[in-house]
Amino acid sequence: MIENISAVIITKNAFETISMTLESLEDFKEIIIFDSGSTDGTLDVIKTYGNVSLYSGDFQGFGETKNYAISLASNDWIFSLDADESLTKELSLHLCEIELKSKLIGEIQRKNFFMGGEMTYAGWGRDKIIRLFNRKDFCFSDMQVHEKVEVDSSAIKVLLKGSLKHLSINNLSDTLVKANLYSDLYAKEHDTFYPIIIIVFKAFYAFFRTYFLQRGFLAGWRGFVLAVSNSIGVFYKYIKIYARQKQKIKK
Repeated sequence: MIENISAVIITKNAFETISMTLESLEDFKEIIIFDSGSTDGTLDVIKTYGNVSLYSGDFQGFGETKNYAISLASNDWIFSLDADESLTKELSLHLCEIELKSKLIGEIQRKNFFMGGEMTYAGWGRDKIIRLFNRKDFCFSDMQVHEKVEVDSSAIKVLLKGSLKHLSINNLSDTLVKANLYSDLYAKEHDTFYPIIIIVFKAFYAFFRTYFLQRGFLAGWRGFVLAVSNSIGVFYKYIKIYARQKQKIKK
């Protein structure tokens, strides 16, 4: 049993994956979940797990919301993961045995899956991310999107055994939902204004980079869909800023 590390997750409409995530955390004595308005049955699933403490409130961007969620834990040592990620048994065993010491951070290899297939191209190679840390030493950046644990030169990095399985996209509609959400969050945080022709070029380049430079074409149809999705996401994050600025001028 992992008693000195709290697993922390933020959720919203994660019905398809949350059971897999919570099953992989069976060795944790405490799991903190902060939900920001699920309506799809996620809460019903969460309530069936006895080691989960459920909280709810407003979503304030990924960074700020995750920092609030980790403040709810009873332990200072935090294992942060998303509602579409699960631990391998090897990783869980390593967390049971690891010697926790000041400034230690745990880095984990994450395997990313898109529509049922593992992606190793299109910029979706097996990345290494920091998920284990002491909240007295480190925390998440306040970024609305693409937040990460901020560390300094004092951090002692340890590569944890095992890996995380990341079911990022499970159906095609997820690509549109994420593109809309992430572009909204980006537009709230930035005000860089580009002419339409530059926005179109940036969107085209996003496709070109993903499909050709990052060899997305080797992933077959999944690589093509991901390249198109990235292009759409780039287009909308800049066009939303453009539209906002134009509306201000008109007023």
